[in-house]
Amino acid sequence: MTERDPRTVFVAENGQVAEAVIQLLAANGIPAEIQQAPLPEQSAFSGLVVPPADEFPILVTEPTKVDEARELLATAEKMAAVRAVVAKREARTGTVTATCEDCNKSSEWPASSMGTTEVCPHCGNYMDIPDPEDDWSGMDFGAAEDEKE
Repeated sequence: MTERDPRTVFVAENGQVAEAVIQLLAANGIPAEIQQAPLPEQSAFSGLVVPPADEFPILVTEPTKVDEARELLATAEKMAAVRAVVAKREARTGTVTATCEDCNKSSEWPASSMGTTEVCPHCGNYMDIPDPEDDWSGMDFGAAEDEKE
């Protein structure tokens, strides 16, 4: 396996994804191109032709913009993950019961509302509609208000 060019910011699994990444970078003023695919090699041992890997490395042609491109692509990946979660939530069917922390009254909500904050129909305060798939165990919310100095 050959070492990657340090200007490589993304490796696409197909040409369409590669072109989309290049367009995203170009729209943000970052010139990029698909690295020339390696030619098929002939195995010295068997004589068989080994096709190149199915990958399309994206190179930033202006070395000073490599870090900016990596940041942009990391943000784009995070946004794609968020969109996937939102789409999954919107596809939920049925209802869920949630209890307001302020007035302790229960209300029914569409399952697509799980993981959101809504207005309590009883007291008008904000209430969380819990999502059993959300894992908040690794989050640091800081000190509680009564613990602050």
